[in-house]
Amino acid sequence: MLLHEYITDRRSTPRRGARYESRLPFNVAVLEAGQGGASKPGGTPSLAGRTRDLGESDLTLVVPSIRIGGEYITLEDNKLLVVLDLPAGQVRLIAAPVRFEQLAGDAAGDGYLVGVRIVEMSDADRDSYLKHLRTLPHADRRNDTYHLREA
Repeated sequence: MLLHEYITDRRSTPRRGARYESRLPFNVAVLEAGQGGASKPGGTPSLAGRTRDLGESDLTLVVPSIRIGGEYITLEDNKLLVVLDLPAGQVRLIAAPVRFEQLAGDAAGDGYLVGVRIVEMSDADRDSYLKHLRTLPHADRRNDTYHLREA
């Protein structure tokens, strides 16, 4: 047998950690300890933004500020309620911030990039989210319109 019969075409196989371009509106709120995903977006102060890209286990948020009132959304111990507006409806997820950068260059007025890891999501919301990912093109960060500030 030939070696290429055992190797899949990398261009047609989703990569682990693959990123998908997607500019979706969302609202994010900081959850209080023990609150879980039960809070209603209207009852907790929130911040509106849009996504830059999505992954199966994480996403990148573009927000105008890293604070909601007196709370920083970027604190390591925070859990965030993110309500994404997918074309098929809203999905709710609990996420943990893993990094943030102030936007620079032409996108500087857009605020901050906040990378979050998905911690919890209902099965129904996960199914909707993954179904949406399959409709998206892979992200090409070399041509990204957002440029992170150089250190």
